[in-house]
Amino acid sequence: MEAQNTMKGVTAVVYDKMDKPYFLLLKRKKNWKGWEFPKGAIKNGEAELDALKREIFEETGLQKFKIVKKIDGIKKEFTDKKNILKIHSVYLVEASMNIPIHMPSESDSEHTTYLWTDSESALSKLTWDNDKQILKCVLEELK
Repeated sequence: MEAQNTMKGVTAVVYDKMDKPYFLLLKRKKNWKGWEFPKGAIKNGEAELDALKREIFEETGLQKFKIVKKIDGIKKEFTDKKNILKIHSVYLVEASMNIPIHMPSESDSEHTTYLWTDSESALSKLTWDNDKQILKCVLEELK
């Protein structure tokens, strides 16, 4: 069954490079349970980079981070329960593990907690295969 509508979004692969990269994962509770990268839809009239900054802030509280680059050739595509095809541009974002994460209040949040983890653990924790593939591409970019 083909998706009837398409929605554009952004996914942020947030990392701290230290001696080896550590990646920020969020534990989702809304609509499904599992681990993912910060992500979200682009609102009408919103620029892609503005949506990226907004989603990172809304989901983590981070205000200090560096957008390293848009990862060309990678898109996160999935169809949701409402049969909407979601196509996300993927960005590599550098932040410090030393800056506290401030998740939204429990009632407002899509997530219950977060985790900074190395690439091996991130690959085993990420729920969706397309997120695992994105992380593998990011690891190539970081070499």
